[in-house]
Amino acid sequence: MIKTIKLSFVLLFLSTIYSHAVPFKWLKNEILEVCRVNQDVKLDNTWVEDNGKWAWNSINLSKGELLSVHLRKGKKTNWRWYATYSDSFPVKSTKSHKVTVNKNYGDKKVNEVITDCKKAKSKVKKIKFNTNDIFIQDDMFDGLEDNKKIKGFGNLIFPVQKKCKDIKKYPVMFLIHHSGGKIMTDYKHILHDMCIATFEPFIFKARGYDSNFYDRSKEISWTSPHVGALDSLRALDVLSKNKSIEPTKIGIMGWSWGGTVAIETQNYFNLDVIKPKNNFKLHLALYPFCYHYENTKTTDAPLFILMGDKDYLPHNLCEEYIMTQKDLKKTNKQIIVFKNTTHFYDKTGSNFEDGIKISSECRVYTDNNGQIWVRPKDKSKWFNISANGGWFGNKGDKKLYDHSMKICWGYGSSLNKKNQNAYEKTLKIFKANVNKYLINS
Repeated sequence: MIKTIKLSFVLLFLSTIYSHAVPFKWLKNEILEVCRVNQDVKLDNTWVEDNGKWAWNSINLSKGELLSVHLRKGKKTNWRWYATYSDSFPVKSTKSHKVTVNKNYGDKKVNEVITDCKKAKSKVKKIKFNTNDIFIQDDMFDGLEDNKKIKGFGNLIFPVQKKCKDIKKYPVMFLIHHSGGKIMTDYKHILHDMCIATFEPFIFKARGYDSNFYDRSKEISWTSPHVGALDSLRALDVLSKNKSIEPTKIGIMGWSWGGTVAIETQNYFNLDVIKPKNNFKLHLALYPFCYHYENTKTTDAPLFILMGDKDYLPHNLCEEYIMTQKDLKKTNKQIIVFKNTTHFYDKTGSNFEDGIKISSECRVYTDNNGQIWVRPKDKSKWFNISANGGWFGNKGDKKLYDHSMKICWGYGSSLNKKNQNAYEKTLKIFKANVNKYLINS
């Protein structure tokens, strides 16, 4: 069952949280238009808070970034808002909310840098499915009967472009958020333009919170990627029955935490317990953490792992994971490591830092008895996490435990920045494989 843990340091495999003036929950899900940013630019975003005082933040946009236009909920007027990956702001400034181009960019107006808007109103359907609360790998091993039953949910979005109107059964791509609870929205717009429907399961929200972040002074609940795999596979079986969906053309992709979910949905460690009636036909994992298993069997679906050589999530662990698949003659499991590339290399906006340091020795391994280990290269330092009573237990050798915590739960500055070259290469790989496996297969 899902466990509550108290931490005084960073959680494993997090991403940076972002704040914005207007919560996305205030915006309707339907996408009215998609617009493009024609240059790198910073916007100054100011608004009146409930106390009557003005507040401010900056919004960094990158050339080529796609913005979606939404209506604000509960408003009868056509008060339209742009939504980016991490921010939202009104299309037209009002008395209580003003958005302007930063003075460093001269006298440009917002409508001069956000252009090429095209109508793309989407059809959104809320999907519900039965799932469970679980915690980490060993919780999967003994079955799900002792885990609390809950309702999962997410948004299924059908493209409504004219060129898509004659499609009777749509291919679908699952989009799995990172630890901050968001996706990189460019991919969603591209998929819709390719006449691919998208499904976003709200894995954290189904459990009462928006992200894996926490208040260090309070007890927190942490959702592992294995929960994401469970929800995704349960939702897959539900969506496969939808008359408007082609069940043989459903893929899954995710970022960071969500990338790990994309990998876990093809691992039989999970499939043997969940027993889904359907499998994904394509798996795309962007900058994930790679777990290791004694049971190395996977589905035959292609897997592409894309990450950078300077990622704080060690790429060598994913390279080792792929090698186990090559040893099983799975030639369609691949990893591409981009040079001079960090975590979140496809995120638009300014550079930022995470407080995370994870060692390449943090090899999290689950054996066939469901026992979780940390297994660095030095076998004398192998440590059984399950026998210790979990990550925060105290039943094992203290020196070995301290070493495991040091290499897997480290704290330190890690830079994240966009790499345009890696991003463009990723888009080519992404589009080519969507065409190959979800459209033309």
